[in-house]
Amino acid sequence: MKKSWLIILAGLLAAGIGYACVFLPMMSAHRTSGEGPHPELAWLKKEYHLTDAQFAQVAQLHDAYRPKCAEMCRRIDEQNAKVQQLLAATNAVSPEIKEALAEAARLRAECETAMLQHFYETSRQMPSEQGKRYLAWVQNETLLPGQMVPIKPVMKMHE
Repeated sequence: MKKSWLIILAGLLAAGIGYACVFLPMMSAHRTSGEGPHPELAWLKKEYHLTDAQFAQVAQLHDAYRPKCAEMCRRIDEQNAKVQQLLAATNAVSPEIKEALAEAARLRAECETAMLQHFYETSRQMPSEQGKRYLAWVQNETLLPGQMVPIKPVMKMHE
């Protein structure tokens, strides 16, 4: 019986040592990557091998773009709500609906243009090859058809 307890204790001790030697160092590196003033951008620094100076420039661009992006999203949401309201009030395409849809499309194009400009500015802060890789990734993730959130269809039409 004493031997069984020694085996169990030795197993627990080995597991604890394994945990301390393997898991803790791995998690420590992961935790420190999310520290600092821009933890949401830590992956960018690592993925695109940015120096501290390059990362500082990217972070500065990010901070400058964030309020512009938030304002564009607010305007798009407001216009989408207007379109939804117009669609819910009729069962035909009226001149007001055409105008509201055109404005929604114009706002989305303005947003996509500003976003693309931000991506280009960001890519120019990276080493050339990394910048090209970044642009390919963001274009694939954000600008391809189906990436932008479309206007939700109205399920119930009023006559």
